[in-house]
Amino acid sequence: MGARRPPAKLHVVLLAGGSGTRFWPLSRHARPKQFLAFGGKVSLLRQTWERARRLAPATRIWVVAPRELRAAVRAELPALGADRLVVEPSPRDTGPAIGLACARIAALDAEAIAAVFPTDHLIRNSHRFVAAVHRAVREATAGSLVCLGVKPDRPATGFGYLRCAERPLRGRPVDVSSFVEKPDAARARRFLRAGNYLWNAGMFAWRCDRFLEEMARTAPAMARAVRGVAAGKTAQWTRAPRKSVDYAVMERARGVRVVPLDAGWNDIGSWDTASDLLEGTPGASREAILIESEGSVVLGDKRLIALVDVPGVTVVDTEDALLVVARGSSERVREVLEELRRRRRKDLL
Repeated sequence: MGARRPPAKLHVVLLAGGSGTRFWPLSRHARPKQFLAFGGKVSLLRQTWERARRLAPATRIWVVAPRELRAAVRAELPALGADRLVVEPSPRDTGPAIGLACARIAALDAEAIAAVFPTDHLIRNSHRFVAAVHRAVREATAGSLVCLGVKPDRPATGFGYLRCAERPLRGRPVDVSSFVEKPDAARARRFLRAGNYLWNAGMFAWRCDRFLEEMARTAPAMARAVRGVAAGKTAQWTRAPRKSVDYAVMERARGVRVVPLDAGWNDIGSWDTASDLLEGTPGASREAILIESEGSVVLGDKRLIALVDVPGVTVVDTEDALLVVARGSSERVREVLEELRRRRRKDLL
């Protein structure tokens, strides 16, 4: 059943925005996280495109990206149709970005189904991913707004959660009772024990007309703006509030359901999670010597880097900057960027 091909009305929307701050210095404003490979042979963006090609032909794959990333996206995805790159006039979060893509698709076919995916996540089992998307598309065909929710394997505090109306068993779609903000450790442990919570992975499927209908109800100014921009009135973009799709639409939408996803998903949200993935793999630098430095990871092949008695650090070496950060402290990398801005070092951002 999971191998059944989705209907011809399915379009895939890939979100390729992002500031590239969490993975400095490897990632920069002009080369954010989705352009990095993280140990794979191709970038996360390219991996997402290849998964999308298992769901729809290139003519029904859309990429949403800010103006400054247009050239980089086209270079990375040469098969992307010239009219399938949706350019955001300026960054305004995922609500307007997704709304604009859906408005563009709806102009071709109002009942088309859009499956929406970030391009900076890692998914190890593409077969299970495709099967889950097929289930989500079937739910969306009936009019539901469908989330893909990841089955938790630990009490994570870095993700938002979806509270399900009942325990999702064997990948069966269920109603979403509420969206839950990132919890503290105690609440995360309760969620894991309860069994009816899933991680909110930011992946969706819905009929474009249904999504735009809900946006018009929950965020009317945003809906008017994205429809205007889709019709060629670019100046209306600034009237769209800066809100995520969750805040703008999904938390107050009607008919929200979730399909559980168990496909080796990882959002690679920081150098800590990236280091966990890369430790002891070819993704770490081959030009490194680690002596009594357990738990340390070195990225960068410009020169030999040796660590002696330096456990638990991540070293990222690039042509113009070197980062050494303790495992568990990667969220503080943003403080480095704040300091660079104070020093007006735009060349390093």
